[in-house]
Amino acid sequence: MKKAILICVALFFSTPNTGWGQTKIQIIRSDTTDFIKGDNGVQTYYLKGNVTLKQDVALMYCDSAVLYRPQNTFEAFGNVRVRQADTVLITGEELTYEGDKRTFTITDNVVLKTPSSKLATKVLKYDRNTSTAYYLTRSTLERKELRITSDVGNYNTEYEVVRLRGNVIAVDSAFKMTTDTLLYSPNKNIYSFAGPTELIRDSTQLYCSQGTYSADSTLLELYDGAKMMAPKQYIEADSLYYFLNSEDGTLHGNAMVADSAEGFVLNSDFINYKKNPVYVEAYHPVFYRQSMDNDTIYAKGDSLAIRSQLDSNKIVHLYGETSFFSSDFQGISPNFLFQEDAEELALYPSPTLWSGNSEFGADSTALKLNANELDSLFMLNNVTITTTTKDSICFDQTTGKKLKGSFIDNALKSVRIDGNAQALLHNVGEDGSIEGMNKSSCSWMKIVFQEDALKRIRMARDVEATYIPIKSAVPEWLPGCQPTFELRPNKSSLTSPITPVPEQL
Repeated sequence: MKKAILICVALFFSTPNTGWGQTKIQIIRSDTTDFIKGDNGVQTYYLKGNVTLKQDVALMYCDSAVLYRPQNTFEAFGNVRVRQADTVLITGEELTYEGDKRTFTITDNVVLKTPSSKLATKVLKYDRNTSTAYYLTRSTLERKELRITSDVGNYNTEYEVVRLRGNVIAVDSAFKMTTDTLLYSPNKNIYSFAGPTELIRDSTQLYCSQGTYSADSTLLELYDGAKMMAPKQYIEADSLYYFLNSEDGTLHGNAMVADSAEGFVLNSDFINYKKNPVYVEAYHPVFYRQSMDNDTIYAKGDSLAIRSQLDSNKIVHLYGETSFFSSDFQGISPNFLFQEDAEELALYPSPTLWSGNSEFGADSTALKLNANELDSLFMLNNVTITTTTKDSICFDQTTGKKLKGSFIDNALKSVRIDGNAQALLHNVGEDGSIEGMNKSSCSWMKIVFQEDALKRIRMARDVEATYIPIKSAVPEWLPGCQPTFELRPNKSSLTSPITPVPEQL
């Protein structure tokens, strides 16, 4: 007895592992069975009525079938159903099954159902070794309200991954997507695309070359060039990470945000953006445009921050080697701070400004706007004004402790300088030649400009003045008045080389 047990154990462990591929097809049920034994040991079973066949964990049902042994194959007809491990059900009208390969082809009104989705097609080939279904005709995948059609595809039912190619169209109640190549995970509701793709969600349109869309969280991860257009909004970047529901995300490489509702366009290598309330951070370098009623301010800096409260008060802070340009006023400053609600622009420390033929300097400066037009100018400590004469050879100079100026039609018309005001002005003859130089000091003075030149100057309190004929005059500079017109920003230097904003925005 002991010897017999040892022999049985030895035989058990010496039996080769045949694996799934050698599992024989079993007949579980049939109303009628006809058996024909042919030459060379071939056996044919004709099964009719409520046929049930089984191979390992798969059960197959049909109206009739023909089973071949030892080939381990069968053909099924009528009301064909294949149930794979209780999670996958495939139905059709005809089926050819190869047991040793564990593959089958099913045709006519084919439907594949999983716990998360349903696939409808004409012809389906299924590999049970890899749990993958293949189809080569235009087919439709459904998940809740989603419908995806494609020319070809394959569906791994174990890992719930669908690969689709050729004129892929995905439509549900929230969006429509068209692409060439799509990887879809039904149980996660995540789309990955590897070709030119358009996605339309409500009134938002997106275009990209490749990326991922997590539909449940509305997260977009787009690469190799992404564009997004919505009413009064345009976004573009090499890469984009963006939540459609909350309308916020980050843009990387050649990034642009254009918000016509807020009146600004922003270009940078990196932008962190939230639409409402507006929250923006941008870095290295930053190009910023703010629309005014009849003008546009162009600005550039190392970094930018925009904050907006629910009361619509917006603050723009551009800092680090900042420069700006408008048609009537230009400047450079380490900090550019604009409060939209108060219509105030603060520049500090030690900014330099230009308007017409004049250059202005001070420790700090504030520009006040009214209805988006320049209204007044305030400068504090170490105030300087340098203005070119008509012949552009000499410079009229003015200094003081503080300055207040006023604008008309965005042009600087007059300034008042208080606190140890000093002036060095040139007398110009009727022929335009310089005749002499006036050097004066007083408690305060007022200067009136006309057509970008000094028209009139008025001095008051403790006035001291000296006139020097031009032949006796020696070139002289008041403290801080040496001009730097070569640093004056121009529009082209503050315009980003990135693609311009679409005209329809």
